[in-house]
Order: sequence, then structure tokens, then C-alpha cells
Amino acid sequence: GDVNNDESTDATDASDVLAEYAKISTGSPATFTKKQCIMGDLNGDEIVDSSDASEILAIYAKNSTGG
Repeated sequence: GDVNNDESTDATDASDVLAEYAKISTGSPATFTKKQCIMGDLNGDEIVDSSDASEILAIYAKNSTGG
């Protein structure tokens, strides 16, 4: 989930994933590196999309509340 490589999985990562997904969805070229794609594809379907962003937010919520 840490697509920006700041050693934290947080809302910024989810935002980055959504921005990448929006680019791809509108026909713009992808900008994520291979590593970012691997880190961002939490559900393992080989697509970085909104469902991955949701999972990143769930991880962030769990980590930030101590759960």
C-alpha cells in the first residue's frame, strides 16, 4: 500500500492510487513504476484501481486507531 515509499500506508497513498487510476481510465499513460504498481495492487488482480485505494484507506484507519 505504500506507493509513495515514505514507509507509511496512509491516505496519501490512497490518493496517489486514485490519481493513477483516473489517468489510466481516461486513456492517459500510466505513471506508476513497476514497484508502485506492485505496492498499490492490494487485491492482487494486477490492476491498480479504486478498490485498492479503499483497501489502503482501511489499512490506514486500522493503523491510526491502534486496531
